[in-house]
Amino acid sequence: MKKKISIFVLLLSFFLFPNISVSDQKEVVTNLMQRPLNYLDLGIINLERDMERSIDRIISRYTSRLLTNLIGDRKEEVEMSVIYNWRKTAVIASISIPMSKGLSENDYLSSSNKCREIFDDVRHSLLRSQPESTLSESQVASYLVEKFYPPSNQPWTLQENYRKALVKLVVLEVVLRPTNKYALSKAVLPVSCNGNLSEEKSDIKIVHNSTIR
Repeated sequence: MKKKISIFVLLLSFFLFPNISVSDQKEVVTNLMQRPLNYLDLGIINLERDMERSIDRIISRYTSRLLTNLIGDRKEEVEMSVIYNWRKTAVIASISIPMSKGLSENDYLSSSNKCREIFDDVRHSLLRSQPESTLSESQVASYLVEKFYPPSNQPWTLQENYRKALVKLVVLEVVLRPTNKYALSKAVLPVSCNGNLSEEKSDIKIVHNSTIR
């Protein structure tokens, strides 16, 4: 029954997203889910673990050394999730950070830069174990293959187009959300930015006045 439902969803997605790139990503998803241990779940679990570690590094960077006692409290305020979105055919790794200022319309440029900066920090935190020092699609593909495939599966034999589809499948999203007090007093909304892990910093998509999804 579960297999029939999965096939139905994939067929429905095919008609909703009829393009080669998404088709390749669906092939990746199908391949991952057909594995005995469900490699899609394995990859999500591994990404969640790495995202948790990245939160520690981000908070440490943006918290004064004189205020290290606040790091633990701030970590509890940061929201993080890694989910598979069937509608978008994407694994979305999201981190939401509370902001007490800097999200008004007048702060468009600075909030955009801040979001991209944090995106870049999270990305580098995730990729720091990779031997390649320069950001590239190959570097990201190697990282994601490590997360979604155990060594026993010989992931190094995966075809290049498959590795590229895996890179496009995983999307990192950073949300700068106003604290409740800030949102109510200034009527501001979240700012978010997203892209795959190989995206150039200047190409990371910015969404202003967005709602958290």
